[in-house]
Amino acid sequence: MDSSYAHPEDGFGSQFPAIFETGATVLTATAGPPTNYDIDLDALATFGTGSDTAIVVTTATPATGTIEAFAARIGVSERSALELVDTTGTRPAYGAPYDEIPVLSTTGPGDLERLLVALAELTESPVRSPARRHLVVRSLSPLLEANPVERITTVLERIRAYRSASGLCLFGFDFTNHDEATLAALSEHVDGILWVRERAANQPAFDYEPTTQHQL
Repeated sequence: MDSSYAHPEDGFGSQFPAIFETGATVLTATAGPPTNYDIDLDALATFGTGSDTAIVVTTATPATGTIEAFAARIGVSERSALELVDTTGTRPAYGAPYDEIPVLSTTGPGDLERLLVALAELTESPVRSPARRHLVVRSLSPLLEANPVERITTVLERIRAYRSASGLCLFGFDFTNHDEATLAALSEHVDGILWVRERAANQPAFDYEPTTQHQL
């Protein structure tokens, strides 16, 4: 494994593995809710550019919280265009695809069909190089709690197809909240696992572990 850590004054961004530079599908495994770390948003701030698009599926926090957390990480001129799918079930279904920051909604974390429809709608326009499309599911836990793991793994394969070839696809995963069988099932559908553990207060240690199924 490649090990590294981030200093709190510069965020987590400077310590990602080299594979993030070229795009990958990665399970970000955290000891606690992924939204406590926001590794996914730091990755978007680090590797995304002003010509890129970042589609974020928010499952455990409202869309407004994700928008504010993303905006706090990088200047407007350098920030990837943000689009959201809110699966919390706290907003009216469907949403507003033509707002400054489009937010489409589902009826809740069990509504995987609407999730895929929303992603298809947000990605219907092709991305022209050198622009890239990144895709993030901030936390898989609400989806896993509402659906069998077999359905989730099928959906993960469809979700990863919505990113561009060189874009990032990140799935947040609380490894303390799920068993090893669930982790094993999910790992078959990613290029690697980014283990995030506490080195010290606000200083997580990163260990990147390629999977045997999808090594690049």
